[in-house]
Amino acid sequence: MWTCSLLKENAKQALSGRYWKGFWVCLVVGLLSGGSSSNLTISYSADDVVSFWENLPAYILPFLVVASLIGLALAVLWSVFIASPIVVGRCRYFMESRQSPSPFSTVFSVFQTPYLNVVKVSFLTGLKIFAGMFLLLIPGIYWSYCYALVPYLLAENPYLTTTRAMELSKEMMYGEKLHYFVLELSFIGWNLLCILTFGIGFFFLAPYQSATFAEFYAAMRAKALSMGMTTTQELGGFVRHDNPNY
Repeated sequence: MWTCSLLKENAKQALSGRYWKGFWVCLVVGLLSGGSSSNLTISYSADDVVSFWENLPAYILPFLVVASLIGLALAVLWSVFIASPIVVGRCRYFMESRQSPSPFSTVFSVFQTPYLNVVKVSFLTGLKIFAGMFLLLIPGIYWSYCYALVPYLLAENPYLTTTRAMELSKEMMYGEKLHYFVLELSFIGWNLLCILTFGIGFFFLAPYQSATFAEFYAAMRAKALSMGMTTTQELGGFVRHDNPNY
């Protein structure tokens, strides 16, 4: 039976001698997936906002609307085709790193075949969670825990169908959702310290968190195999593939 302390201890061992590579991996993934946050804040008074809109020429408004729609569309496309897949690549990197040093290029291996399947599964999974959040909130939170392992499953087997990836993640997370929440909560002290550094500390915490959640997936994977939820044919492990078509 796994414990938070055991997973964290295993994560530290996995990061031994590889922390800084993990740091750069998390930094690049965070920047490309929008996971980073800026500390730049600009304050406006209500009068400034009202004054801006009152003095805005009417002919500019349509251009602002069009620009906003284009920006929104580009943001969605970036999230679907770049951000979500690269998160899967990060999962693969940290899972490979548990066994042996993994090259930085592992993060981008997901952009090879079958890239579009990873995009589709990630998009549909995220869409279901978003719909649950938007409509009733509680279903969205529940589904976010049910499907928390989908990125790892795609990292291990990018050919999984949407139905199978979601089904397998849900089965693996059965009885583990509260434990997963506790694992997330165990980082609250570190998160508070990172806030005191104006958010800079989150960049340095990210490798530790990523390695810890990789250990969680490893524990869930072992449970799934032992209980017959899946097979080694479906989840073949995290051995680096030199095949350029992978």
